[in-house]
Amino acid sequence: MQQTLREWSRRSAFLKISFYLIEDFIRGLKLSLGKLGTESGAAHAKFSEEESMIYIENIIHSYKTNGNIEKFSGTVAELGPGDNAGVAMLMRGEGCTQIDLVDRYYSDRNTEQQSKIYQHIADKYDLNHLKTTDSWDEQKIAGINWKIGQAAEDYFRQCADRNEPVYDFIVSCAVLEHLYDPLDCLQQMVGCLKSGGKILQIVDLRDHNMFTPIKQELFFLQIPSFIYPLTGKNSGRPNRILIHRYREVLESMKQAGLIDYSILVGSLADVGKIEPPQKFQDIDPEKQRQTIEFVEQHRHKFAQEFKHVDSQDLAVSGIFIDIVKK
Repeated sequence: MQQTLREWSRRSAFLKISFYLIEDFIRGLKLSLGKLGTESGAAHAKFSEEESMIYIENIIHSYKTNGNIEKFSGTVAELGPGDNAGVAMLMRGEGCTQIDLVDRYYSDRNTEQQSKIYQHIADKYDLNHLKTTDSWDEQKIAGINWKIGQAAEDYFRQCADRNEPVYDFIVSCAVLEHLYDPLDCLQQMVGCLKSGGKILQIVDLRDHNMFTPIKQELFFLQIPSFIYPLTGKNSGRPNRILIHRYREVLESMKQAGLIDYSILVGSLADVGKIEPPQKFQDIDPEKQRQTIEFVEQHRHKFAQEFKHVDSQDLAVSGIFIDIVKK
């Protein structure tokens, strides 16, 4: 049935939205029954061992370069690791004592393939001491704890309520945009962070192919605000919380004396990646002009909540957030 609906939905935006509404409702029923499996997050499914290694190394490099840190240490929480614990393995190799992997879902995976990836990582970085069984069992990698079935919002709220900060770093790559309430989650994360600790978040603000490439990339901002949340509450589709919302929450925490922070732009609508990520005002003026013109071309169709948002903020399609707890 879902496949039939998916085929029909390709014919029009209306049908596609209807499909998302139905699929999200079905996902909610499955979650209520404890069925956590999902194809989402299976980033390594089509990768070779070497391709997985490069993917993992790029994430670590982005955290360290854009977060201005030399190496990871202490206790770490990683949100939404998906189908692989490779990032956590490299962090263990740098000296971290414990990494907690927090994920609401259980991403589908090929355990044999994953075992080969872990062995490839271990051989390259001399990490075979992390293997506690004869073959690689990701549930038993030394110092790495999977916390499947726990929504990040709930996990960090419970952590903050204990008022015993435990983490030196909290990281994620392309996860916050899938949370139902990432702004509250960020605030709870700060409560779980030790003084001087860092939160490093790569956030992809695009529609994750909900409507692109058939529609222009900001089409998802046109969906009425009373409908859009119902397309992804249970299935984790993009939450449509853009850079200005993150900035408001972070600035409030900064003014309260809790944190320092920076937000770098990693990509722009109609432009693509910005390498390296940087502040908007430092981006090439021609790219600024191009992305602003693209926004202005389409903004008259946007949902009411975006009508008065600055074009510069609407243009930002990817960010890197770096938070330091005071």
